[in-house]
Amino acid sequence: MTTGSIETLKNNCKEYARVGKSIEVLRNANGKNHYTEIAKIVEMHPTRVSGLLKKAEKLELAKKVKAGVYKKIPGILGYMPPKRKTKSNSSKTVQNIIQKIGKNRKAKSKPSFSFNLAIPNKIEVNLGKIANAYQTLYAVENILRELIRKVLDQKVDWWKDYVPSGIQIEIEYVIKKTPYHAVKRNDELEYTHLGQLKEIIIYKKNWNDFLPYLNEKDKNSFAVTINKAIPSRNAIGHCIPLKSTDLKVVDVRFEDILKMIK
Repeated sequence: MTTGSIETLKNNCKEYARVGKSIEVLRNANGKNHYTEIAKIVEMHPTRVSGLLKKAEKLELAKKVKAGVYKKIPGILGYMPPKRKTKSNSSKTVQNIIQKIGKNRKAKSKPSFSFNLAIPNKIEVNLGKIANAYQTLYAVENILRELIRKVLDQKVDWWKDYVPSGIQIEIEYVIKKTPYHAVKRNDELEYTHLGQLKEIIIYKKNWNDFLPYLNEKDKNSFAVTINKAIPSRNAIGHCIPLKSTDLKVVDVRFEDILKMIK
């Protein structure tokens, strides 16, 4: 096998492994198990398993033996990317995050900087306030991203098939015109903002799949709660100074979003 073909194989494996449990599905593709049997073994919907096996065949990681039965290429699992290690205590609940935010607000400290440029005192005064508001925004948007990954990662080509086309176009434009250079982004979801995350969750194909993970079961109420927070999100994202009354509203609106998630 040439260096180029090995590199292609590794890239195909990386692409295939992006979907949750995909490697488990391929591991059980022994040329005997029907995809419905594999679905029971890995505890996935048969349609998703069938889609993963078809994708494996397309990527030349498996061969179709007969209808519904596939056999993985010998030694292919050795080319799969290693599973990312996670710390045993790295998993937190939404309630943990809410409590953490509350503790950080109580432990406020006044930053001290030395500027050659004379600036209004209110900028320094607002540093701590904005930091707290941004912290909550960070928690909200990233928790919603993790929720979306948890629900949609089980689907084949979920970004293409389960995200509104308008959002796909917007993110494609952002990636090309204003990419993030400071750190590598894991997926397109990391380019989305609060309003887009909401639209993905309430999308007609998706809403029922999200319900088991939500305390709020009414789609309209869920959308309205997030819509109320979007103006605050925009102000924080663009570093607009907020008054004390504004900050209290921010706290309430963002925490209302977090409380909708189990």
